[in-house]
Amino acid sequence: MRNKRTDAIQARGTFGFYNWMRDSFIENKPYDQFVREILTATGDMTENPPVAWYRQVNNPNMQLEDSAQLFLGLRLQCAQCHHHPFEKWSQNDYYSLAAIFSKVSKKPGSKPGEDVVIHTRGMSTATNKKTKLPVKPAALGTAFASLGPDDDPRSAYADWMASKDNPFFARSLVNRYWKHFFNRGIVDPEDDMRETNPPTNPELLEAASKYFVESGFDLKQLIRAICTSKTYQLSSLPNDYNKVDKQHYSRYFPKRLTAEVLYDAVNDALHTESHFDGLPVGTRATELPDNSFNAASYFLTVFGRPDASSSCECERSQDASLAQSLHLLNSKEIQDKLSSDSGRAALLAKETGESEDDKLRDVYFLAFSRAPRDEELGFAKAYIEKKLATADDKNKATLKRQAYEDVLWAIINTKEFLFNH
Repeated sequence: MRNKRTDAIQARGTFGFYNWMRDSFIENKPYDQFVREILTATGDMTENPPVAWYRQVNNPNMQLEDSAQLFLGLRLQCAQCHHHPFEKWSQNDYYSLAAIFSKVSKKPGSKPGEDVVIHTRGMSTATNKKTKLPVKPAALGTAFASLGPDDDPRSAYADWMASKDNPFFARSLVNRYWKHFFNRGIVDPEDDMRETNPPTNPELLEAASKYFVESGFDLKQLIRAICTSKTYQLSSLPNDYNKVDKQHYSRYFPKRLTAEVLYDAVNDALHTESHFDGLPVGTRATELPDNSFNAASYFLTVFGRPDASSSCECERSQDASLAQSLHLLNSKEIQDKLSSDSGRAALLAKETGESEDDKLRDVYFLAFSRAPRDEELGFAKAYIEKKLATADDKNKATLKRQAYEDVLWAIINTKEFLFNH
């Protein structure tokens, strides 16, 4: 949604928009209503936080391109200058969408750097660059009912999106969620659903989209259906029949945790807290409202948290890199977390009457959601005992703490910790 802060005075808007989105998902607001409230947003950020979208997406071309890519899964940028080379969309289709936003304008708000978004009175049109002719608002070949000078075409656009026979809206969202859970969309990239990029399983995409529409655009119900499906619960361990299959979802393909989730997982495993400027200590990375915190966190940057410079999902990188491995292995940030006086290692090293076996089991359940195998438990115990073999009363506590630091360091560098599998 490009919730991006480029100046300190924009903080109120980005925080407000983030909180509005977060609250919408918590209350399970129907997805069609969520999109409608963004597209038709008017007023100021205090009363209507979704108007913050129009701050970054600030002209009709950007508004049509972002809304199409975000909510329809269609990249229409090429059609601005010529007929889309890999699609059926023409320049007229492009400028018909641009006309929808042609009467959106702004005026200064009550606070510096904040605008009031309004829809000005008049007939909405856009000019086709090639023909120089005016084009009326329409939605990808679907003409709207007669619109008067007082009508806001954005409402008609939102109505068209949420209609049951819309061939793009529900499919786009279902495909995005499928990509989120499986690391590969039924159509991939997930926001490039052109005719020359067909789905790997058209029947699956159609059935899931129909289910989503019939549920009343219920996002939580869609997530529940995906996560309780046999497909999602398949093992990531290949067998003779599916080891080369990357198309039919016959097994689960491991995917690296996203930057924010991994950062929080490291803090949970090591019993440490995050420190982000301007936010309470312990604020989780998944709760960061905008892009401005990336620059101060090398961890989030190196693991691919997007900068919100565009609406393209390609901004988020899930690729593995040497820099990521080196950061987890020997960065000062990770070493400081491991050696923190209030961290997990320091707590485990204290004499509490709990056996080493029980402490290590707790660590494994925390990091991997499973008990350690016998060989894992034996290896970790043997390492701790070896570390303490030559210890005297003075340095026993220090060496024990160092041993637990090493065990935790090894755990957070395993693929099992870093990946969904």
